[in-house]
Amino acid sequence: SILPPIISNGGDRLFLAEINNYVEREVTKLGDQVDEEQKYLIYKAVFNKVIEHVTAYKPILTSIKKEYESTIDAIINGQKEAVFLQGKLKAMASTPSTIRNYRKRSDQLEERINFIKRNNKNLATELEELQRVRKERTKKDHEIKEIPKKQLKKDIRMLPGVSLEEQTDPRYLNKTLVKLDRQLRELNNSFKTRYLPKKNKDELKEYLYKKVSFRDHLLAQSKDFKTKSHRLKIALEASEAYNRAKPPHQTVGDALSSEGDNSNSGETSTQFEEDDPNKEKEAEMMLEYIEKFNELFEDGKFEEAAVHAANSPKGILRTQATLAKFRVKLKYNGGRTPLLAFCDALMSSVKVCGNKPSIGLSIDCVQCALNENKLDLLSHWIAQDSLSLSRDIGVLLEDHCSCKIPCQCGCQALAQSIFTSLKEHHRVILCLLKQGRVLTGLQYAKSKDCIDPQFLVHIVKTCPSLQLLLTISKIDNLGTPLLPVGVILKTLIQADNIDLGVKFLQQL
Repeated sequence: SILPPIISNGGDRLFLAEINNYVEREVTKLGDQVDEEQKYLIYKAVFNKVIEHVTAYKPILTSIKKEYESTIDAIINGQKEAVFLQGKLKAMASTPSTIRNYRKRSDQLEERINFIKRNNKNLATELEELQRVRKERTKKDHEIKEIPKKQLKKDIRMLPGVSLEEQTDPRYLNKTLVKLDRQLRELNNSFKTRYLPKKNKDELKEYLYKKVSFRDHLLAQSKDFKTKSHRLKIALEASEAYNRAKPPHQTVGDALSSEGDNSNSGETSTQFEEDDPNKEKEAEMMLEYIEKFNELFEDGKFEEAAVHAANSPKGILRTQATLAKFRVKLKYNGGRTPLLAFCDALMSSVKVCGNKPSIGLSIDCVQCALNENKLDLLSHWIAQDSLSLSRDIGVLLEDHCSCKIPCQCGCQALAQSIFTSLKEHHRVILCLLKQGRVLTGLQYAKSKDCIDPQFLVHIVKTCPSLQLLLTISKIDNLGTPLLPVGVILKTLIQADNIDLGVKFLQQL
């Protein structure tokens, strides 16, 4: 049979045009990249469309397409196999050099193994030798050695402090011998009386505890006997009063009971208050506490001694005398001085003890912190309200500051907080000005009504600054400055601060 022509009508031509446009469009998308596999996919899709469109030629075109695809697959597989064979060829070419390197490395490892074996053999020999020597030494140590007899050596040296004539004088030597014997007896006697074993102290403590217990027992018996004696005395007085009065409607027993009720209302409690043994026990506890503190202090445990003293009952060691005891000690291995350790412990125990140290003790603690430049610790004490504030503490902080205006060390700020608490307004203003807070200081002075010419002259002398001079020389709402320019210049000249006066005039 005769096959019809592929292009037989207008629809086929339109299909052919669409196919060409599709090919051009897909190839254009690929751009300059030459990718044969992508092109193959494009034409493969076109071929499939043609097969679907031309139904009469579909069997033969399908066969042709199948042959092309099998040929192309064979080519691709051949390329892959060629790449694989090329890599395998390179590996086979490098095999001799790899084997040679492995053999060289094997020789090196064998040589190192032999070296390690020789080294281990030498070490084992040395270890055996050391063990043998150790055994011999141990054997010798266990052997019983004869104690060598002491041989008295003749000392032919001159006696120190004794001349040759005195050494040959028997009378002088006998006299010296008697003196040395007397000194030896004194030393032996002093050793027996002043120094005793520690067990004697324990025995004495036990003996003391027994005596204290026996004393408490006697005190209790004495209290009972006194109570009985008091009751008998009351009964005797009541019976004598009954015999004198002889009331008609009362017996002796009624008189005794009424008198006993009246006497028991409070007389016995006040009568025996002086014999209370608890006060004596409290005194003994305080003495033991002080003794423990002295032991810690003498042993050089200053940190523990400081904490022990700061937490003493009733504040018996929270005194300036204790602080003076710590002051004489210099720095030790702990780093800070024992005095600062005591002051810090004293402040840390304020909340526990419930009372602040005295003003004098607070001043000493502040002085100690300033001497060791512990401003952060001092600031913590003030923030925790651990000090008994006073004007002297604020003055100490002011004097410690060596900064030029404005203050950078923080002493003036701490002094300001103290003077504010004490309502020392003039001192507060001076601290603010020394911190460079001129406007704040003047506003505070106005609020507390502290501005007067005499005080302004004083602050110009005490804490002069260009900002302060310009501020107080400005004309206020009333048309007058706080301090005239002439007075300011006169004050600066008297204070020998001419350079600041020149700068002030230049700013005006």
